[in-house]
Amino acid sequence: MALVIGASSEGGLGEATARRLAADGCAVFLAGRNRQRLDVLAAEMGATAYTCDLLDEQSIIDLVRAVGPVDILVNAAGTTQGRRILKITREEIEPQLNMHVTANILLMKHFGAIMPKGGSIIFFSSVVAKVPGFGLVAYSAAKAALDHVVRVAALEFGPMGIRVNAVAPGFSRTPMTEVFLSDGRFQELYSRETAMGKLTEPHEVAAAVSYLAAPDCYTTGEIIQVSGGAQLLRLPRAEELQA
Repeated sequence: MALVIGASSEGGLGEATARRLAADGCAVFLAGRNRQRLDVLAAEMGATAYTCDLLDEQSIIDLVRAVGPVDILVNAAGTTQGRRILKITREEIEPQLNMHVTANILLMKHFGAIMPKGGSIIFFSSVVAKVPGFGLVAYSAAKAALDHVVRVAALEFGPMGIRVNAVAPGFSRTPMTEVFLSDGRFQELYSRETAMGKLTEPHEVAAAVSYLAAPDCYTTGEIIQVSGGAQLLRLPRAEELQA
């Protein structure tokens, strides 16, 4: 059984992941805040949907009680925010840390306690955890912190027979990035800063999750880059984005 959190955005990475795990033969549960969209997706997939607010620990506890033990836990939920350091506020920093660090630690605390041996926990990092970019300080700092959380968790859960990993997607056309990647110029800027010369596609990220979720996968404590080699290059500079 697999639980995918954050699959409510149509065309997003979470939806692609949920569909791939279902195609792999997993019984899939969906969870997130947008229950209406999740119910539609669940009906299409023959899955079950639950409401969960990752910023509320009690909501996580309630989800654990409702779903019970799962073999695969995937959290694809997230949010992004862009602001230069000289202009950023505490109110813009803390939600990124709460969503990408605190919530994932609490998910492991409550689901890990009942996860069976052989289980797999998979989080979503980002290429920007490794490659710095202008205006991404809070988001990329949170993702970089998550990368180390994965390594620590792999050590703690290893003796329990549970693996902990993350995928780090590159820039992909999803509802979260559509606001700027729909601009052909921006798409070209980000595409050229990859070894493969194109943006990441949701199904490519889902394929990496599928590998990490497989029962014969022996990988733990790793951040799998799914960016077509974007981690080898750089992000566009501020003046390029403003040109």
